[in-house]
Amino acid sequence: MADPVEELLNVYDVEGRVVGARPRREAQASGLAVGAVNVLVVNPRGEVLLQRRPMDKENGGRWDKSVGGHVSAGEEFDITAVREAGEELFDDGRSTRVRLARDREEFERLRRDEDLRRLVLIRRVGFQLNLRDVRHAPGGGLRNVLYHLAIYHGLTDVPLADFRPQRSEIDELRYVAPAELDQLLLDARLPPNMAFLWLTQGHALLSKR
Repeated sequence: MADPVEELLNVYDVEGRVVGARPRREAQASGLAVGAVNVLVVNPRGEVLLQRRPMDKENGGRWDKSVGGHVSAGEEFDITAVREAGEELFDDGRSTRVRLARDREEFERLRRDEDLRRLVLIRRVGFQLNLRDVRHAPGGGLRNVLYHLAIYHGLTDVPLADFRPQRSEIDELRYVAPAELDQLLLDARLPPNMAFLWLTQGHALLSKR
């Protein structure tokens, strides 16, 4: 029986239409796609913000994307991205220190006009239907989950000491230079989805700094 307080997630058909809502574990095991957001944030020095996952979570002990999360029942992807960034980086899903730009022009205007030492600025850059993810399960083994994935790039100059990472989800935050991130990938210290993101998004991400 599902935990009555377990988070409800949207579930989708193969074309991306919402077809219902189910508790997290049931949704992930249903064979239907769940919604997810992945955010990669870079600073003006070209370093990527990474989080290290707690050992009792999926992909535990590995260095993961800046922000990631599931689309809750009734949410849209962009709302989830802002909420998850606030929760994971500032321990506040309504933090005013996360801003979503609607398009490239707004992103460029905000990066000129806002103080990036206090702000994490993001915008959506891609959407992937039916992404089959492979995850390290807590305690060993693996899990497969089908995702519709919204991908975001971000820019910030917030010092590490000014973040307030969500302790239930993050053991550590670090800014990592691209060469070190490449080595983490080669050493199998990234989860599969983060390796996918870095290989497909790294070049475009670094060009935005």
